Amino acid sequence: MQKIEIHHLGPIEEFTSDLLQMNLLIGEQATGKSTICKSVYFFRLIKEEIIAYLYDIATDGNLDCRKRLPRVLNKNIKDIFLQLFGVSWYLDKKLFMRYGYADGIYIEVSLSSEKYLDVRYSPTLYEYLRDLEKELAMKRQNVDRMDFSFVAQERTRINREIRNRVNAIFKDYLSTYYIPAGRQLLVLLSRQRTRVDYDNIDLVNRRFMQFNESIQGYFDHGIKKAHEYYPSLERDFSAEEISQNLIRGLKGDYHNTRSGEYLIVDGEQRIPINYASSGQQELLWLLNQLYILMLRQERAFVIIEEPEAHIYPTLQKTVFEFIAEFANINGSKVLVTTHSPYTLTVANALYYGGHLARKIPGALEDETFQEILSARKFLYPEQFAAWKLEQDGSMQSLIDVEFGDLRSSLIDEVSGEIERLYSKLYYYEVEHEEKQQKD
Repeated sequence: MQKIEIHHLGPIEEFTSDLLQMNLLIGEQATGKSTICKSVYFFRLIKEEIIAYLYDIATDGNLDCRKRLPRVLNKNIKDIFLQLFGVSWYLDKKLFMRYGYADGIYIEVSLSSEKYLDVRYSPTLYEYLRDLEKELAMKRQNVDRMDFSFVAQERTRINREIRNRVNAIFKDYLSTYYIPAGRQLLVLLSRQRTRVDYDNIDLVNRRFMQFNESIQGYFDHGIKKAHEYYPSLERDFSAEEISQNLIRGLKGDYHNTRSGEYLIVDGEQRIPINYASSGQQELLWLLNQLYILMLRQERAFVIIEEPEAHIYPTLQKTVFEFIAEFANINGSKVLVTTHSPYTLTVANALYYGGHLARKIPGALEDETFQEILSARKFLYPEQFAAWKLEQDGSMQSLIDVEFGDLRSSLIDEVSGEIERLYSKLYYYEVEHEEKQQKD
């Protein structure tokens, strides 16, 4: 089981949580939701840096004893940290972060006395990686000297082998994606990609936009035809059903062709993507990215900020249910931040469904139960973590273990405040009318 631990980073005083299949964060602005998301992202990108380094060793073989793991990686890791969190000089000297990938496999980060970033590997992880580094250097293959037609195929094979070896060490086979907030602007920016200087775009948004570009071609005949690029006889879901649900959610079928990007509405009307509603633009690449990962059966850890942005409460329900469905069907993990009480209420219902499925014998085989809520959308207790972040840097769990649901008082506390305000206004009116009657 993976685990994140953060101390004294930005607004976060202390945060510790297992990272399960579904992870949910709520809290007011500036309470640290994005800080936690970026921390998880940072540690997961370290694994990608390790894979890239070992690939270079396997193909180039320039193993300098002075520049071996982990020292050779520290510069790249520090660069990623700075891109996500800013310069270390402004960080709290008590900063400490730890990410546990598996038993005995973890990475820690803190600040040195000079406020330089200090990255440490667990002893077990350190030994595994050094052994693998040495092995790859000894049997390296100089692919540049191979027959040209064989080079690309061999490089792909080497990369896949190294990725599998590193994943086995970390006991983590999930790729990593970050779907940031502000997607509407990024959709419009992507239409100007020939003019976009990616070097001046922050790491999260840059990688989000680049992944979108890499999969846009699969939508040349619309969402409903995208599955044809990934023929498979072993899908655990109906591509036709999922694609139709996405089209209904977007209220149009997305196409990316030489003539441009547009939504086809009502089967014939073309709406250029820059004229689509803000809600459609916010949803477009959230839904498309998850769908492509499902089609290519790529298990992933996906971080999603504010999936409810700019969309009506009814659609918020549909979108969160699809995110839960994605995690269950795809064997993936999700970390979601939200400000929406509607999203939290949906999460509460899905969690209650998962609670009943575990509590009541035979519930999963009961057709009546399945008609109420599909098991593909359940949030099972052992695979769900939900936290509320407070302004003082503390946190509290939203989960009420005894009753099998989320703490209602924490889901929508503002409704109580509004109700009290309304009551005061109402009683003021009543007192005013009574006073007028006496006069």
